[in-house]
Amino acid sequence: DQKEEVTPRRLAGGQFVLQLDAEGTYQCSLTGLIFEVTGRVKITYSLLSWSKYASLVAKPWIVGGPLFDVRCDSAPALTSIQFPHSLCLGG
Repeated sequence: DQKEEVTPRRLAGGQFVLQLDAEGTYQCSLTGLIFEVTGRVKITYSLLSWSKYASLVAKPWIVGGPLFDVRCDSAPALTSIQFPHSLCLGG
């Protein structure tokens, strides 16, 4: 499972942008997100705060990891996104 590590360009407002020019699997060096694409694509993404969305999480579910907003200029070219996992070892 070969992934090419890429570093996004930072935009205002905490956004990141990746311009991927060829088919492949790419991992963001800053967020750990993994994007699988079939061709040229521009992906813009940011880390959001749970404070705005936590009330939408109904019990027994709890907030447990990062929340991302991901946008793509060519949706058919973005075939998958793998999000980083969180694991609580505190009990």
